[in-house]
Amino acid sequence: MNPDTIFLVDENVQQRRAYVLALNELLEGSGYTVKPLEPFRSQTDYAAILAIGSVAALILDQKMEDGGIPYSGTELSAYLRSIVPKLPIVILSNFTKDTALFESGEGAVEYIISKTVIADPTSRDAQVFKERFLRRLAGFVDLLNERAQRHHELLIKSLKDRLTPEEEAELGLLEIDRTLPQQASEIGDIKALEAAIAELKKRIEANDLSI
Repeated sequence: MNPDTIFLVDENVQQRRAYVLALNELLEGSGYTVKPLEPFRSQTDYAAILAIGSVAALILDQKMEDGGIPYSGTELSAYLRSIVPKLPIVILSNFTKDTALFESGEGAVEYIISKTVIADPTSRDAQVFKERFLRRLAGFVDLLNERAQRHHELLIKSLKDRLTPEEEAELGLLEIDRTLPQQASEIGDIKALEAAIAELKKRIEANDLSI
């Protein structure tokens, strides 16, 4: 089953409802459904959402301090990308020209979209965003399907024949991709999660693939 759920995270209840309605109107007929998600107090709680397997993307409000949330949209993006590096992420902001929001590395985001654009799904800017966003979602789903197919192929081959060292390493990395969201949901501490990720990568490099 392809991921078909897009979560919108905003601490303001009224805005959250309004943006969800507008985005569902914008994406009508695309096969994706936007659902509201109240921000968690801890970033690690989002891992349980990713572990569900139906998440196609997240749309994050950049500034959530008014609701007492101790992290920004880009900070949450960095955490989410540490679990699913290719996950499509959009930042909602009133300041779309703030280039500081585009951070390098795992915390980078594809788009910063103005809240005024989302508020009017019929506008030209909203339609342009829709086209680009849907292309990005399609690429992400294709990548997941390719990885799932490759994982299946390597598992079948391992039952019939011996894998090459390269194939063993590839299978190990694919196993990490499949299990990391679930492992992250079971680890409630960010430092512990980072240590677990580092240990998994270390074991892959050492060809210790018993995970």
